[in-house]
Amino acid sequence: MNEKHRKVQMWLEEVFVEDDIPQYEINERNLETLTKLMQKNRERDHDAEIIVADLNQKTSEYEAEAKRLSRILESVGLSTPSLSQSGTVSLRTLAEIATILEIKDVTTSSYILQMNNLTESMMETKKAHHVEAKQNEQLFTKTKAALIKAANLKRVLETLEDQSKNAGPELEKKIRTTGFLHNKIREYAAKRQQLKDQLNENGFSESYSHQSLVKEAQYLGNLKAKLVPLKSKLDSYHCLPPNITLTKVKIEEARQELESLESELARNIDAMRT
Repeated sequence: MNEKHRKVQMWLEEVFVEDDIPQYEINERNLETLTKLMQKNRERDHDAEIIVADLNQKTSEYEAEAKRLSRILESVGLSTPSLSQSGTVSLRTLAEIATILEIKDVTTSSYILQMNNLTESMMETKKAHHVEAKQNEQLFTKTKAALIKAANLKRVLETLEDQSKNAGPELEKKIRTTGFLHNKIREYAAKRQQLKDQLNENGFSESYSHQSLVKEAQYLGNLKAKLVPLKSKLDSYHCLPPNITLTKVKIEEARQELESLESELARNIDAMRT
């Protein structure tokens, strides 16, 4: 803890320099927090030193390049003071463009390459924007449909709530009616069992039941229907003599009568033709 306190105190003296260090309570928690702040601060300082060193190096390189270009321009009589106002503006514009494009030199190839890179980046950005716009459109359509469904569900819910409120008394009435009917069913079932027991005690048979009687009535009806043609056939035999000899005589008389009628019919037909 003493070692931590010493390191923290040294760091605070470096930070505040000649200013007074704020008072703080010396305990494990505060020293731990200050130690973490010290480490973060030194990491940031180290990163800043690296960036500053890099910028200083680039500045030196740019100054050397500027001197080299100045010597080249002066060798061909194109020093900066000798340039026209338009040339100075153009030179400044090229420098600003180079700064915007973040290129190290101002050669034509560097401009072209960086412009190509920017063009590709722009095309990719447009493509990504198009994809994102399409996705947003789909999401908007889905959101709109979801809102419509939500509105419909809300209306249905309100309707159901109203119906529930109005159906409350009716439902209670039906519940009471259902209870009454269940009681009646139990009462009728008990009465039915009681009557059935009485019938069994009095010698009731299933053959006396309504269903059995209906079956018997149907069977008798079928028998009566079958007896009708048999009875008609039997009635046709009642006109015959009881003796077979007399029956043959009767048949011969009928045959002769038939021949006589046929002869008379033939004569009548001949008479009609003449």
